[in-house]
This record gives sequence, C-alpha cells and structure tokens, in this order.
Amino acid sequence: MKEYAILLDNTFCTGCNSCAYRCIQEFRYHDQASKGLFRTFVSINDGGLYQKRCMHCIDPQCVKNCPVKALTKSDYGPVLYDAKVCIGCQTCVRVCPFHVPLFDEMTKKIVKCSLCAQRLGSGKQPACVEVCPTGALQFGEYGAMKTLALKRAKEKKLKLYGYDESGGTHVFVLAKEDPVAAGYPKVQKKALKGGRASLDGGLGVPAVAVLAVTGMKKFSERRARIEAETRKEKS
Repeated sequence: MKEYAILLDNTFCTGCNSCAYRCIQEFRYHDQASKGLFRTFVSINDGGLYQKRCMHCIDPQCVKNCPVKALTKSDYGPVLYDAKVCIGCQTCVRVCPFHVPLFDEMTKKIVKCSLCAQRLGSGKQPACVEVCPTGALQFGEYGAMKTLALKRAKEKKLKLYGYDESGGTHVFVLAKEDPVAAGYPKVQKKALKGGRASLDGGLGVPAVAVLAVTGMKKFSERRARIEAETRKEKS
C-alpha cells in the first residue's frame, strides 16, 4: 500500500465541524463524543482555527513508549491503536507532543484518530476528507501532499505546521495565523532521528469540552467572513 497524508488548509475551513460529525458516525462513538472525547474536532479560538486530530507522526513517541504495543506505526502512514491490547496506563497521553490521545475514564481506553485505516484498505478516503464541504481537507500520497503543502505555503505566504515538528508527520496544516497561537501545541522541530520528545501532559476532557463550545460559538462569524471574502474575490 502507498504512503498517505492529509493536507489541512485552514484558509478554506469554516469551522463547520462536518468532519467531526462524520467521524462520530463512521466510528459510532456518540457516547464518548458526548463527554468531550473526539477523534477530531475544530475549534475557533481568538488566535485562529485549531483542528485537534492525530498528526500520525513519522517517528511517533506513543508507539515508542507504549509498554504493551497497543499502538503501532503502519507503513502507509497511520498510527494505529488496538483497544484490546491497551491496558489503560495512559503513557501515550503523557508522551504525545501534540496532546492527541484522550483517555476515557469509563472504558479505560484512549480515543484517537486512525486516519480511517479501514477505509483506506478498500480504496476510500478518510471520512472527514470525504465530507468536507469546502475542500479544506485533502488526502493523497505523502509525497504529493508534502509538495502541495510547501507550494501553497510559499505562494500564499502561509504558515506550515506538521512538516518537521517532532521529526515530521503525516498531517500538514496551512494557516494564515501562527498555528501555535491558534491552539496547536508548540513542538520542537527536528530531524527524524532526533531525541525523544518531552513528557508533556495531554489536554483533559474538560479542556476539550470547552474548546468544543467556544469553537461552535465562533463558527457562524468565521463562515460569514469567509463567504464575504469569497464574494468579494468573485466580484
């Protein structure tokens, strides 16, 4: 199987969270989502737009530190999670530099994006990419997505996140604003063979729930602004 990646261009994102709702439907995790546990979620903060999702690191700390190998790195990009193997130790929550894995106190398991690995095997795109109404999410071969991300960043003078943070990821984020100011964790940029990431704690359920509420409140304002800018460009 080919190596894949996602390109998230925040200049096209309205914060509608169609990706989050479709993800919940795909994996049937309504109970966890009701507790603020999302595989992906878009929040619109004062500093910009932040989409919380697994970055699918090239050299993932969660995989390197999981004591029971419940997390594995696939050859085609996704970092995969086996809930049957997981013992609920939360090591992945502590070591992830992007604060991605969320722990479900009820099930004693974690919640994390899998890049819809089950869909890739049948030739489909990740559910979030398929449903995105504005084309903010694109999916394709890793090399092509990386080239496109670099090209857009240069031509549109955008910030690029995920290219070399923590040794590189399979998710490239483009934004006008500083991604860190928007909510993305500040992660050390380094070559793939760099040292181990620091043991940073993850965002807890209450914090994620707050991001969800705040993001939804600001959704209408952002969408109206983007639509106005689009009309202006067409006129």
